[in-house]
Amino acid sequence: MQAVRDPATPRSTDQPATGLPKLPRDLGGANMQDSVYSALFEGIVTGKLRPGERLLIDDVAEHFGVSKIPVREALKALEGKGWVESAPRRGTYVRKLSMVELHELFELRQLLEPAITGLAAHRRRTLHLQQLSQLVDEGIAAIERDDYAASSRANSQFHSVIAEAAGNHFAHDVIRDIELRLRRYFVASEWEERKESLRQHVAIFEAIRAQDVAEAERLTRLHLAHTESMAARGLPGIDALD
Repeated sequence: MQAVRDPATPRSTDQPATGLPKLPRDLGGANMQDSVYSALFEGIVTGKLRPGERLLIDDVAEHFGVSKIPVREALKALEGKGWVESAPRRGTYVRKLSMVELHELFELRQLLEPAITGLAAHRRRTLHLQQLSQLVDEGIAAIERDDYAASSRANSQFHSVIAEAAGNHFAHDVIRDIELRLRRYFVASEWEERKESLRQHVAIFEAIRAQDVAEAERLTRLHLAHTESMAARGLPGIDALD
């Protein structure tokens, strides 16, 4: 099965962005900046706007049919959250992928998520089990139709629901942010690896349903090691010190 396009090789930084999404048609003036921000954010997270891709204010404004002001403010907000970078005389670019960032994100996940999954196995309610089961089904369906966006969304939501089941709102917010930052790293992952990741989700779900805390924690550690390796293999040519 063919791999999804590789995000590690950006388009020429001299070229404007070509993967810009569309805006909703029913925009109100007060929501313009938020809508531009959301559209750009979604484009970055899903890989439609590739790492290193240049974001020219004039081009983005023309594409969205808005003035430069909401675009400029949206880019400033994205830069503040680390999604884009700016440099003098070079403009604004989608932040590049980094092996260092990837490792740090998974290091944090290994410290946090096994314990959170163990809590989820202990505290989960029927609603959480229903949600996790549905997300597993959605992940299977997405893989069967080669739908990267749906597969990635189901994967992120699976881990978020586990955090909700653990009953720790702070952990949920941290895990959700990590999942969003990691989505770009899996654009180039092979579908066979995605299938293995989904099989691991099924095993984690079964451990949570059985309220087997130790097994849920063990499977989560193994799953995180697998997914970090999977993401790293999708980043050929990136210097480990980037």
